[in-house]
Amino acid sequence: MSDTSIKLTKRRQRLYMKAYGLLVIILIATVGTYSYFKWQEYSELKTGYASNLQAVETLQDEVANEKAYYVSSKDEFDDLQKTISQGLETVFPTDDEYTKLVRDMDTIEEELATRNNPFEVANIDFQNVVKNEDVGYSILPFRMSIRSSGYNFTKFLHLIETSGTLNTDVRLMDLSSIRLNFENADVTDSRAQIINFTVQINAYYQ
Repeated sequence: MSDTSIKLTKRRQRLYMKAYGLLVIILIATVGTYSYFKWQEYSELKTGYASNLQAVETLQDEVANEKAYYVSSKDEFDDLQKTISQGLETVFPTDDEYTKLVRDMDTIEEELATRNNPFEVANIDFQNVVKNEDVGYSILPFRMSIRSSGYNFTKFLHLIETSGTLNTDVRLMDLSSIRLNFENADVTDSRAQIINFTVQINAYYQ
């Protein structure tokens, strides 16, 4: 083989080696870049998974706490619901319950009447029931004639005004009319005056 052929062969081999080396470098760079981005993606997924896991644990703790609170408070809630239901049956009954209403008026008379402040119910006259089923309630109208001191007259009006609240246990009522006259109009203290009055009252029920 001539020297020229040998030189050409060696030059060709060096070119092949350079090309091979370049390909290896390119391959290594490509694999390294791919691996880097995949590692970044894996790290982000791992971080996200850890965050989600922490969030799940936090939610589980909250659920456990809420469940424990519900269990511990259930009896209290049940008692409150029972109290409200009983109170509602008193102030807004499901029937006219006029006999109980008479007893309630007797109780009010006993509670208000004293030696210095009379309160005497002369009569109670019930009228026909007015049904309002479309709006969810009906009315039991009645008229009362009462002899009272000015002090108890004011207390009675306040009692009717505040009726229907659960803390009073007084059936829901309102005044539709009132007529009155004074036995001792010359008394200067209005609280000591004796008043004869007639009231028209509406008692409500479901």
